[in-house]
Amino acid sequence: MATRARPRRRRNANWRHVDAADILSMPDPWEYPWFAAWDLAFHCVTLAHIDPAFAKYQLLVLCREWFQHPNGALPAYEWSFDDVNPPVHAAAALLVWDIDGRRDMDFLKRIFHKLLMNFTWWLNREDKEGNNLYSGGFLGLDNIGAFDRSHIPPGTELEQSDATAWMFLYCNNMLRIATALAEVDPAYEDLMTSFLEHGVRISAAMNRSGLWDPVDGFFYDAFRLQDGTTVPIKVHSMVGLIPLLPSAVVPLKIVRRGQALGKRFARFLEGLDVSDETLRLGGFISGRPGRESRLISVVPPARFGLLIREMLAEDGFLSPHGLRALSRRHLDEPFLLELDGVSASVEYEPGESTSAMFGGNSNWRGPVWMPMNYLVIQSLQTWDAWFGPGYTIEYPSGSGKQVRLRRVAADLAHRLAGIWLEDENGNRPVYGSIRKFQEDPDWHDLLLFYEYFHGDTGAGLGASHQTGWTGIVAHLLCRGGVLDQIAQERNRAAGSDRFLHRAPPPEPAAP
Repeated sequence: MATRARPRRRRNANWRHVDAADILSMPDPWEYPWFAAWDLAFHCVTLAHIDPAFAKYQLLVLCREWFQHPNGALPAYEWSFDDVNPPVHAAAALLVWDIDGRRDMDFLKRIFHKLLMNFTWWLNREDKEGNNLYSGGFLGLDNIGAFDRSHIPPGTELEQSDATAWMFLYCNNMLRIATALAEVDPAYEDLMTSFLEHGVRISAAMNRSGLWDPVDGFFYDAFRLQDGTTVPIKVHSMVGLIPLLPSAVVPLKIVRRGQALGKRFARFLEGLDVSDETLRLGGFISGRPGRESRLISVVPPARFGLLIREMLAEDGFLSPHGLRALSRRHLDEPFLLELDGVSASVEYEPGESTSAMFGGNSNWRGPVWMPMNYLVIQSLQTWDAWFGPGYTIEYPSGSGKQVRLRRVAADLAHRLAGIWLEDENGNRPVYGSIRKFQEDPDWHDLLLFYEYFHGDTGAGLGASHQTGWTGIVAHLLCRGGVLDQIAQERNRAAGSDRFLHRAPPPEPAAP
């Protein structure tokens, strides 16, 4: 009797509920005319300056019942809903709400309730061992690793420093949303406690995981083998910098909000046998005598200086056009790894990828990517708000020049914006060696927003109309953006009332 062949599993077979009949912002109208969850989050930040109602609609629609899976997962992108994107929806929602004037509490409530489902999905599905260390495959960073992080060697488990840090970022932003909602509805105070507790667990787990290398001063992914040993993957990539991103300065009155909140949180810490000193060294909560705020982070201040020194080295991550996705040190020192007969390598590739991984159509091994640079800039501003004017770092590393972190953030923003500006010869870095755009006056001022940019020259690469997340450079320039803030400071210092943007926040859209 003949046996019938098992039918091939169809793409997105577990997402039969999806009914996509909505207007969605595309990453690119030519090469990539499909939605992508974490791309969309960055689109909405810039869109909020133009049409905040549309930006809010875009964030909400992926959380609606005809997109979000009943188990809480958000669809990653059209060709594989099951893939996992970095959970940046909550961060985008906060920014859009802030740009819109911090008035639309209905929007904040609606998206918070749906993101609670997604947050729970991350807890249940992406922390398989229940140890508060997370994995999620390639997490949108395509070929940044030595292996395809969605298909690792058999018999191993991948512990990802970026996945755990992304989850801490998610936790941080959910805490901030709950805090904002608690200002108008005390019922959300219980959820503030929940996210504080999750944050303690994640931070403590990451800081005892062994992913931090105290000699190199860097976070690395690691393979955990069946015998319990771990093999660190010592690639100096953006993966090791992502733990810098989740940080927030919280007023002490919020940490102490309500006697019941304080008691519950204190009992929780006692149950974990975690002292305040352990928390401080572990990075979650840092305080100083007399300070009316607390820093919440996954990186302790003691490690912050080591990590940022590598990030801001010109022979490392820092390029004339922003931060590279992979350290330039790997140009002369390629990373090599052999594991169970499988060999893999990572070399610095500032332009197009030479790896066939993910079809060779994306490269996180050296180019500058706008969304990650933006998140670093945002984080540096937060750290500066915590450390204050007395804290300076050497920038660039090895230069001997000491500057505040907010000035580093501003300079990174200038480097990014400079990709489109004319240099001393009248050439725009974005167009590289394309003479038609550099020399023809009819084409010279037609600006394209590419998917990513050459790590050494700033030339545009990949999709040429990536007005999605690359368009977030506009947010750096708009009212309230980093470059606008610096311009306002300079004008105030000069005694001028002339600011870049003095328009009031837009009125909320009519229902």
